Amino acid sequence: MIFDATTHHHAQKIYSHVDKKGLAEKLEAQIARSWERCLQSYRIDPEAPRKPLIIEHAELTDHRERIDELLGDFAKEEMAQLYQRILGSGYSVILTNSDGIIVSYVGDPTLTEYFNRSGLLPGAIWTEEKEGTNGIGTCLYEKSPVIVCREEHFRTSHTILTCSAAPVFDAQGELLAVLDVSSTSAQDSRESHRHTAALVNISARQIENFGFMRQCQSHWVLRFHPKPYYIGHFTEGLLAVDETGLIIAANQNALHHFNKTRGEIVGKNISDLLTTNLTLLTSYTNRQPNGLQIVYDVQHGHPFHTQLQFPQRRSSSIPNANIQRISSTQMPFCMSLEALAGKDPIMTFNVRHAQKVMNKSIPILLQGETGTGKEALAKAIHEASQRKHKPFVALNCAAIPEALIESELFGYKHGAFTGARREGMRGKILQSHGGTLFLDEIGDMPLTLQTRLLRVLEEKAVVPLGSEMPVAVELTVISATHHQLPKLIAEGKFREDLYYRLNGITLTLPPLRERNDIDTLIRCALAAENFDNESIEIEAEAFNLLVAYQWPGNIRQLRNVIRTALALRTGNLVTRHELPTDITYRTAVTLPDRTLVQLDNANIATTTATIPHITVPPVMHAQPTITDMPDLDAAEKNVILQALEHHRWNITNTAVSLKMSRNTLYRKMKKHAIALSNA
Repeated sequence: MIFDATTHHHAQKIYSHVDKKGLAEKLEAQIARSWERCLQSYRIDPEAPRKPLIIEHAELTDHRERIDELLGDFAKEEMAQLYQRILGSGYSVILTNSDGIIVSYVGDPTLTEYFNRSGLLPGAIWTEEKEGTNGIGTCLYEKSPVIVCREEHFRTSHTILTCSAAPVFDAQGELLAVLDVSSTSAQDSRESHRHTAALVNISARQIENFGFMRQCQSHWVLRFHPKPYYIGHFTEGLLAVDETGLIIAANQNALHHFNKTRGEIVGKNISDLLTTNLTLLTSYTNRQPNGLQIVYDVQHGHPFHTQLQFPQRRSSSIPNANIQRISSTQMPFCMSLEALAGKDPIMTFNVRHAQKVMNKSIPILLQGETGTGKEALAKAIHEASQRKHKPFVALNCAAIPEALIESELFGYKHGAFTGARREGMRGKILQSHGGTLFLDEIGDMPLTLQTRLLRVLEEKAVVPLGSEMPVAVELTVISATHHQLPKLIAEGKFREDLYYRLNGITLTLPPLRERNDIDTLIRCALAAENFDNESIEIEAEAFNLLVAYQWPGNIRQLRNVIRTALALRTGNLVTRHELPTDITYRTAVTLPDRTLVQLDNANIATTTATIPHITVPPVMHAQPTITDMPDLDAAEKNVILQALEHHRWNITNTAVSLKMSRNTLYRKMKKHAIALSNA
């Protein structure tokens, strides 16, 4: 063997550490343990050159088929998305099985030959026992995410690589695969690679959760998380249970949420962990197919938002998600500003004020319960404004991990961190230049980023990550939250100065149960969900049940119920039998048999001959007079009317003078049938 000084120096460094003679630089514990295994257990010579071990093509095909049985095409799709996020960085994205055999590979075509020479190609074996310390092999042994940067590799021939790897477990907790991203960049460091490692770990969890659902499709699966908007997110917990409620499988997130080992969860009844049982869960899901139920951790009392998925073999018991694969962004739901106003006085007030400020660079804060249509209103304001031909860019501050939200919002310069695109990335702020930036769930933005956002809004310039040069930006900000921001300010969770910067005007969206135009919204939802342009009929009894229901999940729940009813209908008729029992048993409605409301997707209005009189509950359309009301009610109405007239119908000033919130004033105006049109 020809002597090579660099190779020899690397080997001596390994020997020195393992012999406990010390190192000049600190070594990560995972790497230190791996070096010891390589020398003492595997007896690998770090200086010895070797060619990568490649299995035969027929054997590789067998390994691929076994992985595909468990993960389908989802793993490949997730790998492709991960590669797009780091495109231009000289990276390869790799999936191995539990034997360390590369079964799938996505990489820069111009670097394929280079990676092949390094042994990063399908069929190559990258176990620690064969290749020493490396991202794939060490991850397989440690069963946890790992970064192996350049000279941390055991074999000298691999020291040109920097690798980030994360394990993928099956439903029983056995190691199924490893997802790895490898680079040959000389600029890589462990610190600069942490962003890439976060992306790899997210994709690995996505693959893992999909595999869990696929493996457990013949069982009930309970999805849960402390935060409702993380259901379906890579951090959600998953529990598979049999028909008796016995837990037969749990994903890694479930162990984390309960702070228990797998042995402490699997084999227990679900009622041993949560304040519910399978009977209660199935009963609730039958009433609210798409609803979230709050249950509590038996041991600690922590709340969890849950959603039960039925076994595929029982798909007739619950709407099949494959009937309509429609995302919220694909559903036009009466999107014009005027249509969103409907006939509701509060929404009319909101639209009137939005029209007055939307072209004056005044930030708008949308307040309202989850599901009330805040993003729909934000889009409608944008489309009605002078910026309608410019971008509308939305960012959900609660749905993106804290480690990634900074680069998503502010963007980054090329080379800002390992995994960054070669050309850099324009963040959401720069993408919305000249248009509208919609910051949903602004109350969940981390405090550190609130400071940066405030600076952008004050200076009208953004500094991308890795850059020192500010870039001028022109934008209008619409933000939304279901939180009470003043309360968050008092708790030290939200910056007061940012609140005043975002709160040029606050528009409060009423919950669906308080709207006067619910019948119109139901017609809109029926038309919007009728994607096949079919002629749909709905019995008036079913229609009235929808009108009378209280809708705790607001417009989002309404759309889910309508979508489910359309999917379950027989022919073109929707009856009460297609509605959840929570709706059908909540209100008793007596109507003539088979009276129909006909709906046409091209024309929401119905034909006069077939529309029955829709009896809306009096609580929604009552117009009481002073003589109808008790004396106290009459006095309250007079006080409110006098205050409104004194302040020229300015809601904010009137609320202040009456020492009540704007929301309370709106409720009292609605109670006393005081319409803003009186102004």
